[in-house]
Amino acid sequence: MAIVIDDHLLIDVVAETTTGWLREQVDQSVIYTTSAWYYRVANAAHRGSGAGTLSRRLAQFPESVRRERIDNLPDWIGLLGPRLVVPVMATIATRLRPNVLTAEALAVAVITDGSLVVSIDSPLLRGGAADLGVEYRVVES
Repeated sequence: MAIVIDDHLLIDVVAETTTGWLREQVDQSVIYTTSAWYYRVANAAHRGSGAGTLSRRLAQFPESVRRERIDNLPDWIGLLGPRLVVPVMATIATRLRPNVLTAEALAVAVITDGSLVVSIDSPLLRGGAADLGVEYRVVES
């Protein structure tokens, strides 16, 4: 089983602070994220002011987590390249047209036959997942 996690959950996974259902999934599933979500975390780790949600969360962790573990994403976290993902993004057919972030998340879930697991509900992503028959789950980070 594969799961595609958002930027907030990526921080938890890299920092090894997941609990409950997500902790079990990290141990049992293949974990993926998107380039956009990974970029948002890396950007917050390097340039975050501490005012944004991601940079505020990253500020709670030691420097080794904020930079070393994020800059050197563990090999067991899958990150698919644009040559594979972009053509699928371009063919995503949902009732509402997805933005780039949503299209990438949906495409990675389709390619990996994975579930989307996010920390914040997005009606656009939830609707797209339903249209494509992709499991969608919101968990607290």
